[in-house]
Amino acid sequence: MARRKKVKKAAPGTWLDRDLYTSRAYLELTGFAPQLLALFLGKRDISADRTVKNRDAITMTYIELENIYYRREAQGQKEVRDDLPRGIKRPRIVLAIDNLLAHGFIRIVHRGGAYQQDKTIYGLTDDWRHWRPGIVFRTRKPDTRQRGYNGRPKKSNLAHENVPIHTHENVPINE
Repeated sequence: MARRKKVKKAAPGTWLDRDLYTSRAYLELTGFAPQLLALFLGKRDISADRTVKNRDAITMTYIELENIYYRREAQGQKEVRDDLPRGIKRPRIVLAIDNLLAHGFIRIVHRGGAYQQDKTIYGLTDDWRHWRPGIVFRTRKPDTRQRGYNGRPKKSNLAHENVPIHTHENVPINE
């Protein structure tokens, strides 16, 4: 009877290409952006032949990033401790995403946020290879959606002013 050869699985983790972390674009990243890029790269689904399956389908939510360092349950602590880091604040996350977009590491495939389960989907790009100081590959478009109930017209101060009824007609003035 033939013995089966055991297939050795690789340890969980991710790799950074030397070209990436020695590039001008990577070295110019500021703040939380290098760590966020490592988190994006850690979410890749890599096949056995080292191809990325989900290159254009990576999700990263604000809540996930805000809670990334604050895991007291995972650390086996029952009581609340104030000396543990509270996670990453949203303004730092926004600046890091903008930095990664501008330097050509990621792109927005689908902009989420219309409802609770609609997440933003990011894609990894290789535009960072062509980055030079002063080049901005992508920026986020400002959010133009209206929040809340939009069925009622907004109040205006014009309704409280005394306006003549027939402004388009010439009415003679009797003195």
